[in-house]
Amino acid sequence: MKKPPVRPLGLILGALVLACSSSAGTGSSGAGAAGAVGGPAGAMGVAGGAAGATAAGSGGMGSAAGISGSSGGGASGGAGTAGGGAAGAAATGASGAGGAVTPPSCEALGPEPAIPPACATVMATKTISGGLPSDEAALDTAAIQAAIDSCAAGKAVRLAANGTAAAFVSGALMLRAGVTLWIDAGVTLFSSRDPRDFEAVAGKCGGNDTGSSSCNALVNVKNAANAGVVGAGTIDGRGGEPVAGGSSTWWDLEKADAGNLVAPRLVQVTGGNGFVLYKVTLKNAPKFHVSIQSTVGFKVWGITIDTPGTAPNTDGVDPAASTNGVIAFSHISTGDDNIAIKGSGPPVVSQLVIAHNHFGKGHGMSIGSETYGGVADVRVCDLSLDGTTNGLRIKSDSSRGGVVQRVTYSDVCMRDVANPLVFDAYYSTATGTRLPDYHDITARNVHVLGGGALTFRAYDATHPLVLALDNIVFDSTPTIKYAQDAHLALGPGPVSFDASGTDVTSTRAATVSEPPLDCTNAF
Repeated sequence: MKKPPVRPLGLILGALVLACSSSAGTGSSGAGAAGAVGGPAGAMGVAGGAAGATAAGSGGMGSAAGISGSSGGGASGGAGTAGGGAAGAAATGASGAGGAVTPPSCEALGPEPAIPPACATVMATKTISGGLPSDEAALDTAAIQAAIDSCAAGKAVRLAANGTAAAFVSGALMLRAGVTLWIDAGVTLFSSRDPRDFEAVAGKCGGNDTGSSSCNALVNVKNAANAGVVGAGTIDGRGGEPVAGGSSTWWDLEKADAGNLVAPRLVQVTGGNGFVLYKVTLKNAPKFHVSIQSTVGFKVWGITIDTPGTAPNTDGVDPAASTNGVIAFSHISTGDDNIAIKGSGPPVVSQLVIAHNHFGKGHGMSIGSETYGGVADVRVCDLSLDGTTNGLRIKSDSSRGGVVQRVTYSDVCMRDVANPLVFDAYYSTATGTRLPDYHDITARNVHVLGGGALTFRAYDATHPLVLALDNIVFDSTPTIKYAQDAHLALGPGPVSFDASGTDVTSTRAATVSEPPLDCTNAF
């Protein structure tokens, strides 16, 4: 989509500077698993990769000489540093301790990942008919896992077609440090439909509220550096097919258990650093598609998630308690949050760039509902949402709330979105002592092709929503669904609405003439 020139947000909130159209230095060098991972540059300049970059230690990603960049309003960034925590960025506590850190530039993506050379090729033995594998009796788990276990770091296990055979069926796979799983074009890795093939705790996978750690994912990365899943092939979780031994699908069971079903995810990354997910198509997850937890440095690039909008609890990509991440150039259509940033740390989930993505069906670009560990320094830019339930959303409640700060949204197009702007501290009726606190939130250049319902609802007057809005244009007049304890700074670009309510202030700057964001080619 065409972007108008970006003004400094000092015109809006003085202290904030938006650099979403400025270019930044690159991220990383090296040819580790699936290429090097360069997290958001400028503030970090982090390098990963098993080879070519400085080796990563267990505490974090290594630094690469000569890496530099810029972030914010042209502030120069230094070379990346090794060690734990947010590499190269100032440590930020849930309450902002340690000093403000500007969100990284929208273009601080680092280089596009590359597919590493194969250490082994596993040939398919099953065909695909009507979207289903020809044989489920003999799993391919052992053959794939054996290839992974014998693969050298910096290499990939390639799953390839063999004539008309292009299907694999597998239970849980465990990636090792530096090893990438490469799913070749035309190949589908199908998930087994038997919960026993994913048991992390005997007898509990597939149970109701038996603990999320009771199931392994289809592809697991546990405390491993520089692993990846790449290729132009497909991972199919088969959530809409009957679970082995029964007539109900994973999604049927999820609805019956009111969201508490314990079911396999497609990709689960826990700990480690330098994870890459590149080009692959994911579909029909029994539960979340991609969960990235407690990981320092990750890159999700050019993936497709294509799952029915009715599939429950099938989040697209969920970074949780992770830092220095990129999600870019991806198409995500699913039955729950397209992306959900979860502040379930420590550490604070921070230094994330979400850029050049397109969302179809789903619940939108979300932060929460877990925010108790803190969310900070996130930039979302060049995003189109077409038919999502929500647009830009921060959601939490007093059972799981915390500080969300320094979040910037820019250059966003929406069409057929019911709730374009949702900032809600009463996401559910659950209560507790973890109070939501959203401040230093900025949205600029947002064009909604229609109207919709808006929510600006903070927890109370001592934890107000502090939100700057500039050039926020609706083609039809929106309605205010909820507004309380919110301090809104409007302008200087046009804003199509005013908000009023209990302890709501709406301060409009002197308006300057500016066209709405051009969304002609956004969808």
